Amino acid sequence: MYRIGKFSKITKTTIKTLRYYDEVDLLKPAYIDLENKYRYYYTTEQLMLLQCILALRQIGLSINEVKRILSGNDAREILRNRQAELVLELDYGKEQLFCLQTILQGNEEESFMR
Repeated sequence: MYRIGKFSKITKTTIKTLRYYDEVDLLKPAYIDLENKYRYYYTTEQLMLLQCILALRQIGLSINEVKRILSGNDAREILRNRQAELVLELDYGKEQLFCLQTILQGNEEESFMR
């Protein structure tokens, strides 16, 4: 079992994030002192769970989407929706890049750069 500070260091996650995940019922410590609400211990199994949470957050999923996936609901649908969003973002980024390159290469550059 790990105290919150040690768990934070091991997982390279801030204590603030761990407290937030506790608050939103995403990752509760294994043991909390009911009298003072101090988060005492996280388990080794929770290391793996936190890594999964962090990976899902890294790809841009919301807390609610992560909760749904961890509870076994709609995982494929949520991941496919995020994939579609990322494809759209990528396409939009490519359009922006093309416009920027056109401006930098063309005569329009002079009118923008004055």
